[in-house]
Amino acid sequence: MSKYLRYKHGEVSFTQVERFDNVEKAADPNTKGESVEIKVDDVKINFSKVKKEKDERVKSSSAKVQGSPRKETQKVSGDKGAS
Repeated sequence: MSKYLRYKHGEVSFTQVERFDNVEKAADPNTKGESVEIKVDDVKINFSKVKKEKDERVKSSSAKVQGSPRKETQKVSGDKGAS
């Protein structure tokens, strides 16, 4: 049975609250504090994509694709090309 994956691409607005030991650490944007709360304020989906999940089963088939068995193809009615 085939499975499908849906990828949602979009934007989100959020508020993250962190706890720090002192004001210097809290003022530095590169310092990570203890996570207290994350609140998602707004989610905007720009577009979605659906893809078939790769099937890991081994596919073996004896069927072969062949072209026309005739050496020449028939001329189509109304064709102005040279024969």
